[in-house]
Amino acid sequence: MRLRLPRRWLLLGAVAALGCYSPTLPLPPPVNPEITLTETGAYRVHGGALPNSQVFALNTRSQLLDGQQTGKTGIYDFELHDAQVGDVINLWYQAGTDLSPATAFELPPLSPSATGGGGGSGAAGAGGGGAAGSGG
Repeated sequence: MRLRLPRRWLLLGAVAALGCYSPTLPLPPPVNPEITLTETGAYRVHGGALPNSQVFALNTRSQLLDGQQTGKTGIYDFELHDAQVGDVINLWYQAGTDLSPATAFELPPLSPSATGGGGGSGAAGAGGGGAAGSGG
């Protein structure tokens, strides 16, 4: 009986150590943001990502990168510089050292009084991390 007890502890320790090396789940891609036009004619994107993450938007035409750090709520809201109707925007976020896959969307024609039109907004995360949605 004495010989089995140390083996069990050794096996339990090995299983616990290997469990620490299991990969984490990948971040989900962000959902399409709410897109509006400011009074000055600039496109504004608004949506949700994981709390305390960095959200990035790359205009594939102009190659300009815009973004914002989210706070505890995970809400982002920023303007896209030099954006035009029909531009394709790649949107992704970084939480810690993990990067989400990019979501691509095209900027629609909008009038300054239009609200939304980008497809929906909301959480970019699921599971244990929690996420904040945007409330339009």
